[in-house]
Amino acid sequence: MRVLIVDNQPLVRKGILQVLFSERENQQFIEASGIAEASTIHKNNPVDIIFVELDLSDGSGFDLINNIKAMGENGPKFILMASSISIFEFRRAKELDVEGYILKETDADDLKYAYGLILRGEKYYPPKLVEKALNMNDKDAMCLLTDREMDVLVELSKGLTNSQIGDNLYISEGTTKKHISNILSKLNMSNRMEVLLYANSIYGK
Repeated sequence: MRVLIVDNQPLVRKGILQVLFSERENQQFIEASGIAEASTIHKNNPVDIIFVELDLSDGSGFDLINNIKAMGENGPKFILMASSISIFEFRRAKELDVEGYILKETDADDLKYAYGLILRGEKYYPPKLVEKALNMNDKDAMCLLTDREMDVLVELSKGLTNSQIGDNLYISEGTTKKHISNILSKLNMSNRMEVLLYANSIYGK
């Protein structure tokens, strides 16, 4: 069984390897530091399980998952590693049907437990994240936005262009685009139209 560990930090990769090395016989661990390297490794010699950090130097762990899922139907199992709790990132992970979602602060015993479940064909999601995701509603998402992002969201609800929003808020068009990108990420949305519909549901008349 080939296990790929994708993380920016070599020490993190080595730590996971050391914890899981004795969990099963005939395991081969491979390391990668980013999306491009990991994609090439899997394309040349497919792996069975991929541990992937959410925030990589060349993109998001979600990008790697999408890239590899696009390569074929019988792909590897994915275990997403996050540095902090994000309900919206967790929801996106579930939408992508990843096999595991763990926090990087997880101790060795919990990591082994999660790994064992996934090897048996089950999924592992931290109970506290599942509970929060089930109890969270759309209004709760507003608390994740900064004051300026809220201002941009209000302007979006009016159907304005980036240039018009920038003029109204006295910020550049580039800064406007950055705020919209942050809103997309925090609200787990994939395009401007989704944000516009959401903004209209909150502020629209």
